[in-house]
This record gives sequence, C-alpha cells and structure tokens, in this order.
Amino acid sequence: MAASCGKRKLCELGTGEVVHVINYKAREGCVEEFERIVQETAHCMYHLQAGISDVRVCHPKCGEVCFILTFLSRDDLEKFKAGPEADAAEALQGVVEGGAPTFATSGCLMPDTHTLSSLVAYLKRTITGTSHADHKVGRVKEELSRWFPRREEYEKYIHWDDKDATKYTRNLVFANDHMDVLLMCWPAGCQSAIHSHDESSCWVALVEGEVFEVQYTMPKMDRQFIEKEMKNPTGAVGRCTKLKVIGETRLSQASSSGAYANDEIGVHRIENRSTTPAYTLHVYAPGLRKMKIFKESGQVSVYSVAQVSYMSEYGSKTGLWTGTTHPDGILDIKAWNSAQAGRPSPSCGPTAAPALDP
Repeated sequence: MAASCGKRKLCELGTGEVVHVINYKAREGCVEEFERIVQETAHCMYHLQAGISDVRVCHPKCGEVCFILTFLSRDDLEKFKAGPEADAAEALQGVVEGGAPTFATSGCLMPDTHTLSSLVAYLKRTITGTSHADHKVGRVKEELSRWFPRREEYEKYIHWDDKDATKYTRNLVFANDHMDVLLMCWPAGCQSAIHSHDESSCWVALVEGEVFEVQYTMPKMDRQFIEKEMKNPTGAVGRCTKLKVIGETRLSQASSSGAYANDEIGVHRIENRSTTPAYTLHVYAPGLRKMKIFKESGQVSVYSVAQVSYMSEYGSKTGLWTGTTHPDGILDIKAWNSAQAGRPSPSCGPTAAPALDP
C-alpha cells in the first residue's frame, strides 16, 4: 500500500526565527583599524531591538569577527540587510579582505527535536504509575510534539492486513510495565470504534498524513450494564445514553500534531477521512488492558484487550493477526461466525462497529 507523500519540514517544529551569520577578516596591515570599527559595530548590534530576538558577536582572534543575529522573521532580516548590515559593510570595506564579508549565510533557527529513539527514551524516564492521574499530561504532550518523524525510523513498524486492506493495524514499538507505544496504520477512509481507556492515558501524535480525533462525553450506563460489568468485568453488554460530540481535533502537518484523552475527559474515535493512508503514534499508559466500546445509537460493551494480537511487535510481524482479528483488539464476531460456517468472510473493516446486544 502506497504511503502518503506529504512531508513536513524540521524547522516547521520551531519558532520561525531566522539566524544570520556574517564573518569578516582584517586586511593585512589594517588590524588595529579593523578592531576599532568592529568594536563600534558590535556595540551598535548589541543595542538593536526591533525584530531581533538575540545578538551574539564571536571574536576568534584579533583581525576576525563573526556576527550572529537571530530575527523574528525573514522580513526582519531583509530590513537589517538593507540598514545596519549595509552600514557596517560600508564602514569595514576599506579594512577587510576583499572589501566584503569572508562569508555570510542565514537560515531557520533549528529547533530542539526528538528522534524516535530519544522520544522513547524520554517516555521511559517520565511515564510511571498505574493511572492517568499519575501523569504529567501536558509535559508529555509537548515532548511528543517535538518529535520529527523520519520515514527510515518508523518504516519497519508499518504493516498492513494483507487479507483486508480496509482494516487499520496496531504495531507495537515499545512496551514496559508503565506503557505501550504503538504505531497505528490507517487506510484511507477508515475509523476506529468509539472507545474508552479505562485507567489509562492516551496520547496521539501524528506521524504522516492526516487524521481526526473526535471526542464524546462519557455517557451514562444503565444499571443493568453496571450490574453485568460487576459480575463479568470483561464481557458485559448493555445500553448507555446517546453520545454527544464535545470536540474534534484535526491532526495534520498544517494544524495540530497531537491529541490526548482519558476517561475523565471522555471517549474518542480516530478517523482517516482522506484518500491516502495515515500513521499515528499512540502512547497508552499504563498499557490498555480493558476498554468499553460504544455505538452512537446508545449501546455499550466492555472488552478485555489483555490478549490483544498486534499486527507486529518491534518491527516483525507476529503471525497472530488473523481474519477474525478486529483492529480495536476485540473479536471480529461476523468474520468468526462466517469462517466457522465455511462462508466467505464479509467486509468487517474498522468502519463496522462490533456486534452489540442490548
């Protein structure tokens, strides 16, 4: 399956500031005059304020200077070139080699970003506990937003369902006692079931393409379901109030790159509404072991996902993902029944909600 060709740029994760570097070297016999002019020029540079966020002057040795200035925008840089830089060049022209800067260059201020390995190392150091209440949610979300995904880092975790191209897949990147990190592969037009996260935090980071996270209020369950869940914690089925949308986040290269959910906030669903595949990184902390699946019509079912089959683990296919594997980690009932009856399996992609009995 072909991947989306859209690419984000590293500097898009930064502030948008522009760094400008100018180097001068004194002409032979003009070092003293050069040093005097440089001192005056540096004094002026240090006192520039409008459109400038930082000024540094490097003085490697007598007869050489390097001005390093950071501007809020490219427009501010161009104004500087036409003004203070032109004035400095004119003052130094007679005392520098070639009558011009030795070199000059400019570019974006490179942001401090994560590779996949440094991101996972950060998550290992930071995420502990047995509940979303133990987590520094905002800090982790901020670090996830600083990850610059490179295809060569995550490509080995991309695996599709060869028998059903409509199913999204769950691919384990890392796991310990405190969290599971998954790469989710979303075919065009697919969506997850609406689900809860029990005691877990769920962070979602965009890797490639575009998805939507739709959040709903946590509905009220009827007493019959609550009683069933007490007797059967991983197999109860019942009814709930109609789900209400409370928010929608577009995760794309042009907008937000991350989302977060836990059961105090509500329940959610991930949707790929585009015509190309998409990829997201999900951090469940602690690892998701139980969840409720909801229908917008007002049905609810609780499932254990402790024995969930991943399409791949650490880059290698598990061989445990079968025609009856549901991407949400529950039994694909329609596919199972059809297989047992010897009939061709009906389409049971991620857009089909699991069968729920009232």
